[in-house]
Amino acid sequence: MANARSAGVLAFIENASHFREAYYRDKVARLREMAETEPLGRFRKQLIDLAEQYEVLADTARDRGN
Repeated sequence: MANARSAGVLAFIENASHFREAYYRDKVARLREMAETEPLGRFRKQLIDLAEQYEVLADTARDRGN
């Protein structure tokens, strides 16, 4: 019974990591789209910087899910 419970917990953690990674990757894509259309350079840079931070979060979620 304990093994089945442990397996269930591990599957939950893995699934949660995949969902978080997908969520963060979606944010990255949206921020990059916004940056492409932003006419002001300093705002465009802030959007790109934020996208890069979300990429780090996505990579971290991916690594924890494995």
